[in-house]
Amino acid sequence: MSQIQKILHLRLLYYQKMFGERYIDNINTQPSNVEVSVPMLSLEDTIAHCALCERSKTSKPSFGILPPKAKIVFISGLPLVDAFNHFVENRSSKMLQDIISNVFKLRAPEYGVLSLVKCNENDLNVPTDSDALICRQYLNQQMTLAPIKITILMGDFVLRHLLGVDFNQHKGRIFSEDGRNYLATYSLNQLLKNPSLKKEAMKHFLLAKGIL
Repeated sequence: MSQIQKILHLRLLYYQKMFGERYIDNINTQPSNVEVSVPMLSLEDTIAHCALCERSKTSKPSFGILPPKAKIVFISGLPLVDAFNHFVENRSSKMLQDIISNVFKLRAPEYGVLSLVKCNENDLNVPTDSDALICRQYLNQQMTLAPIKITILMGDFVLRHLLGVDFNQHKGRIFSEDGRNYLATYSLNQLLKNPSLKKEAMKHFLLAKGIL
């Protein structure tokens, strides 16, 4: 268990305490030389059992898809993958699958699909800034688990909360932060609502494909 995962687990306990959870330590009056091993949750388990916000009460958190040898990762605002690593049935998910297959020509072990916010109550539910603040810690840790060559950030919400930079200034170009390569493009919802953006987004995707 890495140090950052221990920190995430401790933060999870603090958040649960803020939401009313109570912890009581047993008092042991007898000295003991026996070392007690307390199991730590893996990152995937930590996300799966997260209960830090209202979303988690009506939706099971999604870890996403992240093969150990993923070369590229697509990050959306809300999950496009369910808790069982299956693509959800909606238009955004279908569009991303088409992009992965038809534009990038990638096989399953070569790409990851993650989200900034880990719970999706329904397709129309808009994530809030507080949702992003809670979940961002998980996404940052996920991105250290695979040798990712480039990360596609889909939409202003993801870019703003993950890196804190302006979407219009970074849209459609490859840039580096903390030794990682990123490309910002439109969200899938934007592409669905405004098909005229697809031509520009295609240029963005082809630019990212050149890194692979």
